[in-house]
Amino acid sequence: MHDWIQSLHVGWAILFFFGVAVLRSSLVYALGRLASAGGRRLERIRRSFDSPAFRRAERFVNRWGVLAVPFCFLTIGFQTAVITTTGLTRMPLTRWVPAMLFGAAMWGVVYGTVGMAVVWAWLRTPWLLAVVVAVVALAVTAVKLIPRVRRARADAE
Repeated sequence: MHDWIQSLHVGWAILFFFGVAVLRSSLVYALGRLASAGGRRLERIRRSFDSPAFRRAERFVNRWGVLAVPFCFLTIGFQTAVITTTGLTRMPLTRWVPAMLFGAAMWGVVYGTVGMAVVWAWLRTPWLLAVVVAVVALAVTAVKLIPRVRRARADAE
């Protein structure tokens, strides 16, 4: 698969990843709609809807609406939860399809150009993944802690 993707012209690679994104997100959205039609009656499905990832995705979709769909294509892991949530909440297709197409186009460009190069680099040098995860963890921690420290200083004054 790696050699086949690398042999593609950039335009074809982008189109390939765009197609993958459209197919995958459409299936996930459809599964969400089907689940909303009756799946909540099943305990196992209901528990997965009560997971922290789906609750976070639901808050995200409720806050950002249709803009959540294209944005989620730039994430890893969170994408499935957001798209499933849009299906569960039965987001109208007239809003969901254009947002999905825009997000899939972004995803296709990212993966068709630099995204897969990053994936292959990580597979060749696994320590690089550990460094990236550590940097992201530090950044997230800093983003979470800075407002708390500022509030604590303001309260102390």
